Amino acid sequence: MAKKTFKISRILIPLDLSENSMLALEHGTFMAKLFKAELFLVHIMETRVLRLDLGSITTAEKKSATEAVQTKLDELASQVYLKHGIKTRTIIKAGKISKSIVDAATENKIDIIVMGTHGVSGFEEFFIGSNAFRVVTESTCPVLTVQTHTSKMGFEKILLPIDSSDESREKVPYAMRLAKAYNARIHILGILSVDDDDAAALLDKKLEQVEKYMEKHEIDYTSELVEGDNLATTTLKYAKKSKADLICIMTEQEENFTGIFIGPYAQQVVNHSKIPVISIRPEVE
Repeated sequence: MAKKTFKISRILIPLDLSENSMLALEHGTFMAKLFKAELFLVHIMETRVLRLDLGSITTAEKKSATEAVQTKLDELASQVYLKHGIKTRTIIKAGKISKSIVDAATENKIDIIVMGTHGVSGFEEFFIGSNAFRVVTESTCPVLTVQTHTSKMGFEKILLPIDSSDESREKVPYAMRLAKAYNARIHILGILSVDDDDAAALLDKKLEQVEKYMEKHEIDYTSELVEGDNLATTTLKYAKKSKADLICIMTEQEENFTGIFIGPYAQQVVNHSKIPVISIRPEVE
C-alpha cells in the first residue's frame, strides 16, 4: 500500500478555455468543495514562432494576449469564489504546455491536477501523445483526466483494477480516500493476464488484502477476478459493464525510443476512457 497520506488541499486546473478544460474546472470545483481545498487556475501561453505569412508575434501582441487571458482567469476565479466560497488563484506561464503544467504543480505544491483531455489515437497516441498524457507521465502528483462525455459531477462507482505487479496496490489508499469523500462504492477488479495457477493464487491473495483494507476503513465494495490478455481493454470493458464513473490506475515508467516515459496500459486507459481517470505514479524507494 502507498506510504504517503493522500490529502487534497491544493488543486491545479489547466485552462485553455476549451469545453474540456471548462468541464475540468467544474470537476475541480466540486472536488474543492468536498475537500475544502484551494484552486489554482493555470493557463499556458505556448511558446512557438509563427511562420507562413504571419511573421513572429510582437511584444505588444504578446502583452495584449496575456492581459486578455489574465482578465478571463480573474473573471473565472471571481465566479468560483462568489458562487462556492472557494479561494482561487490564477497563474499564467509561458512554455511547452505539459512541462509548464507540471512545473506549476511543483512550484505551488499541488496535491492533484484536474485537466480535460480530448483523447488521442493512432500515430499521435503511440508516438507523440496528448498533452494530458504527457502531464500524467511527468507529474509526481495524481492527475485526474476528464473528457466531454463526463458531465456528471461526483463519483458513485470507482473501478479499482488490481494486477500482479508490485505497484498495483499502491493506489488502494487513494481510491479509499476518494470513496470516503464522494460516498462512493469501490469495484475491485482483479485482472489475470496469464493462465497460470500460481499467478491466480498470488492475485487472489492480493485481492483478499485489498478487501480487508476496504473492510477496515468501512468502504462499500465489490470484488471480482477476470481474465484478459489486454489489461487496458479489460479495464475499459469492465468499467462500461459495471457503470463505473471513475477509474483509478497507476502509471508505468517505460522509456521508449523518443525518450518519453510511456506506460502502454495507462496510456490506453487515459486516451480511450469515456469516464474520468485518476492516474497515480508509483512511489520510488
